[in-house]
Amino acid sequence: MKKKFKKIIYISELNLPNISAQSIQTLKMCSAFASKKKTELIVFYNKKNFNFYKKNFLLKNNFKIKSVFRKPKKHSLITRLVFFFKLFKLSREKKDILFVTRSVLISSLFALFGLKNILEIHLENYGFTRLFFNFKLFVTQSKNQKFVLISKKLNDIFKFNKKDYIVLDDASDFENFNLNSKKIIKPRSCVYTGSFFKGKGFEIIFEISKKMKNTNFYLYGNDKFLSLAQKENLPKNIFLCGHVSYNKIPKILSEHKICLMPYSKKIFIDAGKINNEKYISPLKLFDYLSYGKILIASNLPTYSHILKNKKNCFLVKPDKIDEWVKTINYAINNYSKLNNIRKEAKQTAKFYTWNKRAQNIITFANYL
Repeated sequence: MKKKFKKIIYISELNLPNISAQSIQTLKMCSAFASKKKTELIVFYNKKNFNFYKKNFLLKNNFKIKSVFRKPKKHSLITRLVFFFKLFKLSREKKDILFVTRSVLISSLFALFGLKNILEIHLENYGFTRLFFNFKLFVTQSKNQKFVLISKKLNDIFKFNKKDYIVLDDASDFENFNLNSKKIIKPRSCVYTGSFFKGKGFEIIFEISKKMKNTNFYLYGNDKFLSLAQKENLPKNIFLCGHVSYNKIPKILSEHKICLMPYSKKIFIDAGKINNEKYISPLKLFDYLSYGKILIASNLPTYSHILKNKKNCFLVKPDKIDEWVKTINYAINNYSKLNNIRKEAKQTAKFYTWNKRAQNIITFANYL
């Protein structure tokens, strides 16, 4: 039966502010939900007022942010269970509320206690979470739960019934990258934004830079996961620019011709503990496309439905360093002749917006 929700409550185990991709995705989704329904974000802990997030994450719509704890909390099982019991009082309002979360534990506990919710799944489950989730599915199937998968490959693991899930990539706010500046400040340069976890791109850029000494590589992100040896042996044409707030990304991209997404065949998150190259839907992918620069990316199956070689990007095999060098040189030297690829990149980005993603989830949830 189709159901209409009056309010959306997004539940996240984040301590805010936070520089992770998950924090960007969560805040952007809440802003998009807020364009459709009254929205509230409930987190472990929040230190800043809403205007801070609105400015630094380029949020379009207002929503409430509530803390459950009075100080930041580590992600232990006990903390997460306490979080759940503090949240459970919301059940008194459950009839008109859509609960959305990326927490497998919270979603499953809510479902067991009769609270219908949407669970976003971006990774395989591990440890206790995996055992508990499998137990819940064994006991009640998908009752009171629907699922949003970041990649269709995830259902090879979970094997949900077709009616119980949808697949939605991440997204971007296309309008944020519609800048008027046409001047390329650094004409012979490439830019990378994101993390420095193993396999995310640093290793490939390091090798490329040694063969392209007349090209500069500007890397933005938290570099604490790079080893001291990696930093000490850094080629002179690689510049570690550190983490910047999300609202600075459009201007940073405007300064360069080439955006790099050089993933390895094995990609890790959480300091190398979790391998997720089969399921990634990178935020940077949609930001790069939105600006309409030349994107050069590793040729991986996980985003092959989005990126098309020589149509909206250039794709290169991850381990073919000479091919990377050749492709980057070609793109820099022929940048003005590649307008069709740049235009197609922007057109692609228009299909993947936060507002469209939010509407798809709300429509799907109406049949909970």
